[in-house]
Amino acid sequence: MVKLSSLTTSLGGASVFLSASIPDTARWDGAFNVLEITDAVVAIAREVLQRGGRLVTAAHPTIAPLLLYVASEQRLNSHPTVVVYQSAVFDAVLPESTLRFEAEGVGSIVRTAAAFGESADPVEAIQSLDLMRRQMLTEEEPVAAIFVGGMGGIIKEHALFREIRDGAPTYALGHPGGAAAGLVEESPPALRAELANGDVYPAIARRILDDLANWTNGSA
Repeated sequence: MVKLSSLTTSLGGASVFLSASIPDTARWDGAFNVLEITDAVVAIAREVLQRGGRLVTAAHPTIAPLLLYVASEQRLNSHPTVVVYQSAVFDAVLPESTLRFEAEGVGSIVRTAAAFGESADPVEAIQSLDLMRRQMLTEEEPVAAIFVGGMGGIIKEHALFREIRDGAPTYALGHPGGAAAGLVEESPPALRAELANGDVYPAIARRILDDLANWTNGSA
């Protein structure tokens, strides 16, 4: 596992798990703001990559292409800086933009097994998604998780991260809405007020990464 260095300006190649999506109004009746979710995801992605980290995420069609686009802006080294996990059950609906970024070396796609008999429907593909999430968090060993927007999958990924990466910090943003808003209280106490109500996302991203560096140095 990669540890953060003593410098708060560097992630030293460590992985950060970003769990995010734009809710589907057909399956989510809570409050959310598409632009706020997008702005928050972009700000977090830029901060992680600028500090020398890697982003790990599931292949949500509203988020993965966005992260890969940010990574293409940065291109600080020749190695992929975004790792997208994709269950084989969704291969037929993987966005072309995601495949293109992989072909260009901006990101990498890790394909995981599909459970027998499941279809490319996130409501039905329960076992396939669980297999993908467990493999992702076990293989990548992210040092922290950040949650933005989302629906029920966000809640499951938060619980699974706590199970597999026990003790590692989680950060959830409240202002963009979605299921992540209900996870703010699980974030570090010193940041909760800002995470719950803040909407200056570049500043919030810096605070999260500074807190993560301090936490890791203190636990080393």
